[in-house]
Amino acid sequence: MIELSWKDYPEKYDDVSISQESKFSPDIDFEQLSSNYFIDSDNYPALQKLAAPLNQKVDLIYIDPPYNTGNNFAYKDNFARDEWLSFMSRRLRLARELLAPTGCIFIAIDQSELHYLKILCDQTFGENNYVNDFMWLHGKGKKDTWSRTLQQHTLCYAKDKRKLTPFEETAQTQWASQNKDNDPRGNWFSGSVSFTEKRSNPKHPNFFTIKSPSGVEWTRQWQRTREEMDELLADNRIYFGPAPEYKGVPRIKIFNQDTQKIIPRNIIDCVDSTRHAQAHLDELLGAKGLFDNPKPVELIEHLIEITCMPKDALIMDFFAGSGTTFEAVCQLNKKDGGTRHTILIQKPEPLQGPGPFKTIADLCWTRIQKNSEFYGEPCKLVTLK
Repeated sequence: MIELSWKDYPEKYDDVSISQESKFSPDIDFEQLSSNYFIDSDNYPALQKLAAPLNQKVDLIYIDPPYNTGNNFAYKDNFARDEWLSFMSRRLRLARELLAPTGCIFIAIDQSELHYLKILCDQTFGENNYVNDFMWLHGKGKKDTWSRTLQQHTLCYAKDKRKLTPFEETAQTQWASQNKDNDPRGNWFSGSVSFTEKRSNPKHPNFFTIKSPSGVEWTRQWQRTREEMDELLADNRIYFGPAPEYKGVPRIKIFNQDTQKIIPRNIIDCVDSTRHAQAHLDELLGAKGLFDNPKPVELIEHLIEITCMPKDALIMDFFAGSGTTFEAVCQLNKKDGGTRHTILIQKPEPLQGPGPFKTIADLCWTRIQKNSEFYGEPCKLVTLK
């Protein structure tokens, strides 16, 4: 593994006693942590305070940290590289402590620090716990003289990849081009619905016999229960090969209008653009351009959904920005009846220019309140004093 080294830049809260003397106001009930919390605070001391009570209890973390682009954003985004690595390493180490053994973290980044962040995460989480770089195609892209960059990156790491549930997404079939039995439902292709006899377990509950229309019997372990197979047979969803022999290995028919679970692609082109996300935030806040380049709600919702985390998962975002993660969790809970809850942290960084909000934290809290009311998802405001 490549080792990354840098000149360390100390921070005030390296003295843990400073953050430990601070208190959350009001207190957070860590014994009954089923509420949403927004913490108005620098994330470093807040993470230090959360490290013990939430040790290995956070299921999923999404963060969109400063990219170190040199731009003059509302938050500091012009670190020297060593300073940026020092800044990020402190927070990622704490994030790892918070993650559950089955948890994972998503980190949004652009190309300016992508490769440094990848090596830093390899050192922090272990290169064997790297899941993938989920690249979001975000619109017309960023261009220079030589090329146009269409993607932004989202590095994903597991706390322990051996314990991480396989990711999956729901996709609609669109590629069937044949209809071998003239099924009135249209074109279909076939998929496996059983194990071979050699790989079948005779003691498995799904080990049983089915019969083709011509009487050919197939006894093996199926990928569906007996009840499900009976329904598929009655619905002419099992293909036994051409008539009249019907002696082919039984396979399930999948039509173009069907949906199925698939391994997620790392190219994400199924969510809205940056421009749409900006328009949504402007409409929500009632003013234009108060926060630059918010992430689309659907992007974070998609990332949460593909992890297949429990529907009561605890989700954290300690660079909360405009509060997109809270809205994404609310939207997903409404979609599937989940009870996921969040802890968001945002430093009260001053906002530049005129507007109704003095800090990013003020803006974020306003967005949270609006979504809290709309979705019926209460959220408690906490400060660290």
